[in-house]
Amino acid sequence: MTTVPHGTTPAALDKALAAFTAELGSEAVISEPSALREFRDPYTYLESDEFDASAALLPTSTEQVQAVVRIANEHGVPLSTFSQGRNNTYGGSAPRLRGSVLVNLRNMNRVLEVDTDLAYAVVEPGVRWFDLFDALQAAGGDLWPSIPDLGWGSVIGNSLEYGIGYTPYGDHSRNLCGLEVVLPDGSLLRTGMGAMEGNVARHVYPHSFGPSFGGLFQQSNLGIVTNAGWWVMRRPETYATCWARFRGYDALGKVVDALRGLMLDRTIENLPLLNRGLEIDESGAMFLDPEGEGWSARFALYGRAAMVDAQYAVVEETLRAIPGVEVLRRTFDSTDLAGPANHDERVQRGIPDMDLLDPKMLPFGEVTGHLDFSPVGPNTGDAVVRVEQLIRSLYVRHGHVQVNGLYLMPRSALHISTTFFDPRDEEQTRSVYDGYADLVKEVAAIGYTPYRTNLQHMDLVAEQFAFGDHAQRRLAETIKDALDPNGILAPGKSGIWPRRLRDRV
Repeated sequence: MTTVPHGTTPAALDKALAAFTAELGSEAVISEPSALREFRDPYTYLESDEFDASAALLPTSTEQVQAVVRIANEHGVPLSTFSQGRNNTYGGSAPRLRGSVLVNLRNMNRVLEVDTDLAYAVVEPGVRWFDLFDALQAAGGDLWPSIPDLGWGSVIGNSLEYGIGYTPYGDHSRNLCGLEVVLPDGSLLRTGMGAMEGNVARHVYPHSFGPSFGGLFQQSNLGIVTNAGWWVMRRPETYATCWARFRGYDALGKVVDALRGLMLDRTIENLPLLNRGLEIDESGAMFLDPEGEGWSARFALYGRAAMVDAQYAVVEETLRAIPGVEVLRRTFDSTDLAGPANHDERVQRGIPDMDLLDPKMLPFGEVTGHLDFSPVGPNTGDAVVRVEQLIRSLYVRHGHVQVNGLYLMPRSALHISTTFFDPRDEEQTRSVYDGYADLVKEVAAIGYTPYRTNLQHMDLVAEQFAFGDHAQRRLAETIKDALDPNGILAPGKSGIWPRRLRDRV
């Protein structure tokens, strides 16, 4: 039985599906309920239909995306767009509004350009980290991408959701430069310098004449990005992957303060990752130990060999001055693709893999679900320790085991903790999601909130941004209603609902 979205009639949906089929071809329209199971949120209860789609479309060009949006407007059918749909802990490819028609951009997977002089690529939304890496290698290997922990995701999709990676270009949203966007009425926009036909600075200068609108399409439901420029780094002479190991919260605070200083003075230019519950052995290989008390910090150094040696001497002196901290490194020639033998060494060098989904590392094997809780706060030792202790106590209260991931930027810290569960078990799954809601409320009491969240908690997280009687949400709703008066694009994403659905049942 077809799932019809709230606010749409079955007849309107049928007419829209017929029009989509006429435009895209029958092979590009999926409406059989059994085939649509692929697009469910993989980490909610596996038998739940709470976020089921009514159909999935597979366009292959910007022009087809424009046609899809125009048809959706004509028939009042909501769309939900994804690139690769691999953002599993935040909902995967499922829509926020049950019954929406999915716009699956996986087949728009071309690397349109690689500029080796100016160090950027132009990519479509279906381009994965694996694809970008291969394209840069084919262009001579003198350019490195920043990548997240799993290589199967979309470059554009990750960047639009404020994803992070592990080279000096690790703040992925800042790498976007010059977006091509299908607006909710089906018209086409190019942001920044791209607003001028033929402008040669489109992918090298991120601003525009007058207001800059690129940020409107990050973590939003205001348009569908169909290609974008993405900045990459030049290959250094030498690359050193470094670790620090220590125990206890006292050492954690001191290490955080030390790393902040090393980032602010640019001795360390990538984004360090700290873990508790994910241990690193002498070879640099990872293994899960959620009950462990040990912490590990991972970071990297890049540049000419003498520069890397000098930087490491500063790092070593700074961190070893903290009692109980061990520091080590492995150094590679930057042309060496085989030497970085484990995930940590590869990911900081921009070589994508899938190691973190190794079933041997996961408590329920291949079906293991995990729910990430990701509040952001200041990068100071005292603040980090306070929040880490609070979060850990909340997991203990709910009886859930956690693995910490603490991502450091020069001024901010992302506290990304994970708990694992079996999504085949309805009670266990519900307990984890209910516990998440308590986490949101508890950290909000001390001024923290997640910077991204899963489908079930978007409204709750949006509710925390209450300054000025929710002035930010009201502004977003005003823009939504102006650009998307029919409420077609991704209703409810990030807690932003169109006017016609704000009183939804």
